[in-house]
Amino acid sequence: MSDPDRLRAEAEALAAELPDFPSLTRDRSTAQHGGAPRQRAGHGEDFWQYRGQTPEDSANSIDWRRSATGDDYFIREHELQTARLLEVGVDVGSGFNWAGAKDQLTKAQEAKVILTSLAIRFVENGDLAAVLGSGKPPARSGDLSARIIEELIYERSDQFIPNVRRETSAIIYASDFYGDLTALNDWVRLCASNSLPGVLLQVIDPLEAEFPFSGRVKFKRPGGLKERIFGRTEDLKDDYFKRFMDRQYAVKHLAEQVGWHFEAHIVGEPRRPLAFRIMQAMAQAGVNA
Repeated sequence: MSDPDRLRAEAEALAAELPDFPSLTRDRSTAQHGGAPRQRAGHGEDFWQYRGQTPEDSANSIDWRRSATGDDYFIREHELQTARLLEVGVDVGSGFNWAGAKDQLTKAQEAKVILTSLAIRFVENGDLAAVLGSGKPPARSGDLSARIIEELIYERSDQFIPNVRRETSAIIYASDFYGDLTALNDWVRLCASNSLPGVLLQVIDPLEAEFPFSGRVKFKRPGGLKERIFGRTEDLKDDYFKRFMDRQYAVKHLAEQVGWHFEAHIVGEPRRPLAFRIMQAMAQAGVNA
């Protein structure tokens, strides 16, 4: 099985284990699939308000029960509803597309499975999903998993930060967040300033989580030619974990400052609890409600 096919199969299997988004939303305010209330009159099923009849209104649009209480004719308006759009993105850097063992997924592949499963669940009620920076139109359902996987695998030459579509309702972005945080900080704050809820998902390899090295070890930068040999690597463990935790705290703190949600995940750990927590965070933020 090729990598795209394997990732797609794992994403669909994970999606099947997850609840639907409406069941996580406490006060779902619309009965129409894909409907997101917009607090103004328009197409939809939920009652919005009564207004007086105008010359442009036909007799069929008159609410005769309400009009029977007086001498005026009233029109029953419904609340405008539009589909929400979830954009998902994965770090395209070579360092993220790395695995510490040949028989496991890379960090990027793991992120693609998780984000695709969330996108599958998100669109089930008529909403939309798209890949950050792909330039391709959003998708509703059908062959969504194949499309998302394909577009997430496509290695774009442009570096962070991807452009966010004007109609986007929420964002999930996955990375190890080992790079320069200045661009990430600016991008997250810009999105949050436009009232966009989001999730930052840190995915790391088991070797990065455990640092099980000792003795003389040669380290090589993924995707590059730089390599360096360290002696007594066990003496580096404390300093490594301090830097690792400082970086993780910085990303988590950034998310908390702007009202976003942060999650950390190790490749090989159970995905379902993680995906469920992300769905809960999105539901609490009013996404897909």
